[in-house]
Amino acid sequence: MKFQTPLVHATLIKRYRRSLVDARLGDGTVITAHCPNATAMRGCYKPGNTVILSDSGNPGRRHRHTWELINMDGTWVCVNPMMARKVIYGAIEKGMIPSLSDYKEIDHETTYGTGNKIDMILHSMERNCLINIYPVTWAENDIALYPDFVSERITKSLLGLIEVVKQEHSAMAFFFVQRGDCSRFKPAENIDRAFLKAMLAAESKGVEIMVYRAVVTTEEISLGVPIPYSLA
Repeated sequence: MKFQTPLVHATLIKRYRRSLVDARLGDGTVITAHCPNATAMRGCYKPGNTVILSDSGNPGRRHRHTWELINMDGTWVCVNPMMARKVIYGAIEKGMIPSLSDYKEIDHETTYGTGNKIDMILHSMERNCLINIYPVTWAENDIALYPDFVSERITKSLLGLIEVVKQEHSAMAFFFVQRGDCSRFKPAENIDRAFLKAMLAAESKGVEIMVYRAVVTTEEISLGVPIPYSLA
């Protein structure tokens, strides 16, 4: 998934109000950009580091730039969670994920049952596969960790996949690690133990857990290789 708008290198100054960041351009100009990531941003927020902003080119937009990447110790991290859906959607369409290659029709950001939200529904002649996507940006000591803050909504979305399995459809929790310096993944139980319990319950009830690492460059973010996970 190549970035569709021009990119600008800058130096991160600070983040505030969750959704805004100040950054200094190469000529010294300070601009305010939109921060699309509402999480705690552990492991991917460090003032003084190099960041990349996309430029919408729309002078009428209140904040025409959006924060996309940050360089953390030589590794580019994609902080925009919306990129995960775009990359995974494209990868499934191109048959890049073997276990999902038989599905020919994809609905994304839709609902099922009585208005339950789901990131993606894949259709086949025999059964459907419902997928929730979880963008991961936090890493410590080569381990990707999720989540980086307590969220009842996220835990509820994972438990909802158990209900999908009960209805005799396939269900998948897809964790997309938006950085290239991790070799395995585990839930951050010290941050949100309820989420760990939800993952254990989901796995035991037949929800498939899939973890892929991204390839992140200053031009694009794409699907990399699957990495192992541990719930212990």
